[in-house]
Amino acid sequence: MNKSILFLAVLFCSTSIEVFGQNMGDTLKCGWNPGIIGAGPVRGLEMSYHANTNYNIRSSSDVYGNGKSEIDYNRVFTAKLRFPIFLNQKLKIAGSIEYSDEEFHFDDISNNDYPLYKSLNDKNLKSVGGSLYLTAQLKRNMFFMFRFNARLKGDYWKEHIGDVSKYTFLKMEVSPIIGWKVNSKKSWGVGLAYSYTFGDPLLFPVFVYNHSFADKWGVEALLPARIKLRYQPSKLCFINAKARLQGGSYSIHFNDPELNDFKTLELRRADLNFSLEIEKGIADWLWTSFECGYRTNINFDVTNSNHGFSLSGSKLTNKNSIIDSSVGGGVFYNFSVFIVPSKTLLKRLGLK
Repeated sequence: MNKSILFLAVLFCSTSIEVFGQNMGDTLKCGWNPGIIGAGPVRGLEMSYHANTNYNIRSSSDVYGNGKSEIDYNRVFTAKLRFPIFLNQKLKIAGSIEYSDEEFHFDDISNNDYPLYKSLNDKNLKSVGGSLYLTAQLKRNMFFMFRFNARLKGDYWKEHIGDVSKYTFLKMEVSPIIGWKVNSKKSWGVGLAYSYTFGDPLLFPVFVYNHSFADKWGVEALLPARIKLRYQPSKLCFINAKARLQGGSYSIHFNDPELNDFKTLELRRADLNFSLEIEKGIADWLWTSFECGYRTNINFDVTNSNHGFSLSGSKLTNKNSIIDSSVGGGVFYNFSVFIVPSKTLLKRLGLK
């Protein structure tokens, strides 16, 4: 790798640790900083591969009737870089850029003519965008956090791109939070989030809680989206038990005359994941992680408009859906490689 590129990457990653205040004790220069001692490594530059094992899908629609199939391959590749924008004692602003590519493959698709399965099979659903993070001191140990992200998400069909607005693929999320730093090992906060966590765009309250305890243990939570119990057996190893609600939306196109009135449709999906993760440092600046767990689906529908959801029985449904699907659970795994800046690496590069 070119030394100047490596220099910039390391510089971005090293200052982003101070922005997010999540790594080591020397990041706790300000009493209000929401970061706590003992939290896991901040992922500066990261590349990951996620795969779901095969699972069944059943669909129903007033337009297309019923269908069923098996998804024997579903993978996501993601690359992400976090970097600082502005830093001082009372205000820290950071950003990130991210690219991901997801693909579904259906079993025996040549003998299945259901439009949803035909449209998704072997199609690259891409996501390109970035996030802005702001953390500011309000008074003493009281802080304000704000996150905004915007992404272009969809199948980016070339033959129809001229028929839709450039904002068709745009998905935005925002979350303001007010919090308190209790001490160097505990912080908490409350706020709101507008996001696709449940698959559909929804405004809901959030609760943030970070606490290191009993020397090597800790909990990190952003409820209702995720919670993590961590254990640190050694300096370069973390073991995490995680539960996460993860959702999103893709703008997609069906090449079907019955849907000519809709220039674009949205595939909305949400999964509840339970997993065990091991983060291991190969060196103090280069880490890997392996995560394995079970995924259960709560939303996998195709709709033509923005709307909220309703609870029907035990399943999240939406009244404006074109296709409602029921998706089986299954095992998933995720492998990541990421860079964490260290004093050793910075010394070798002549930065310290």
